Amino acid sequence: MKKLVLLCMVLLLCACAKQPTTPGTPSGEGSEALAQRWQAYTRGGAGAEAPYRLQLSLRFGEEGNTRRVTALLWGNGDRELRLDVMAGVGTVVAKILEDGEHFLVYAPLENKAYFHQGATSPLLRVGVPVPFGLARLTALLTGQYAAAFGDAYSGADMLADGNAQYALEGKPGGLLTLDAAGLPVAWREGKADGWRMEIVYDEAAPPLPRRLSLTHAKGQRAILLVKEREMPGTPFTGDQMRLTLPEGAPLLPLSQYRAPKS
Repeated sequence: MKKLVLLCMVLLLCACAKQPTTPGTPSGEGSEALAQRWQAYTRGGAGAEAPYRLQLSLRFGEEGNTRRVTALLWGNGDRELRLDVMAGVGTVVAKILEDGEHFLVYAPLENKAYFHQGATSPLLRVGVPVPFGLARLTALLTGQYAAAFGDAYSGADMLADGNAQYALEGKPGGLLTLDAAGLPVAWREGKADGWRMEIVYDEAAPPLPRRLSLTHAKGQRAILLVKEREMPGTPFTGDQMRLTLPEGAPLLPLSQYRAPKS
C-alpha cells in the first residue's frame, strides 16, 4: 500500500509539472507579451508592395579610414531591384540589378560588367555595407520586417530595458531585438565575430528606418542613412528597371570586381 501511495504522489507531481512548449513559443512570465510583440512585428508592412525610390548615403570602412558613397535604390515592390552607387560629385561607379538570385553589376568607369548567381549576397564587395542581400535590405528599409529578418524564432526573452530579444530561425538567423511596438531596433549575426546592427526610425506614420549603424568584430563600421523617400504613383517601367550593357562590355565573375576609391 505504501508503494502505491508513493506512486500516486509521483504521478500527481508529474501531472502538475510545467508542460513543454513548442519551438518559437515562449513560456513563463511575459510569454503572452512576447508572442504579441512578435505578431506586431510580422504584421509590419503586410501587403505594402508599391513602387518606391530611396536616396541613400553610406559611409563605411575602419576607424580613421572610411569612405563615403551615395546611392539610389528603386523598385516596384517585387523581387526585381535596381541600385546605382555614386562616388564623388554624382559620378556613377556601379549600376546594379538584382532579380532573385541573379546579381549584375556594370562599372561605367571601366566599361565592364560583373555577374553573380546564388543565394549568398555580394553587396559588401560592391561597396554597400550590409551583411545580407539587396532584397533583405530593401525589405528592411521599406518596412517589410519579416521579409528582412524572417518570420520564425526558436526562443525569446524580455530584456532589462523593456525590449525583447528573439533567436531567429532560418536565414539570416542571429538575434533580433524588438521594441514595445514590435519594431526591430537591433540585430546581430549568430556567430560571435559577426556583424551587429542598430536601427533608428524616422517620425513618419508608420515609422520607417532612417539610419542603420553596423559594426563588425574585426573593426569594420558602416552607417547607412535614408536621405529621401519617394513613392511614385505609377510603377517603374521595364526600361526603368532594366540594366542594359553597352555593346562590347566584357562580362566577368563578380570575384574580379574592385570597388573604386572615393
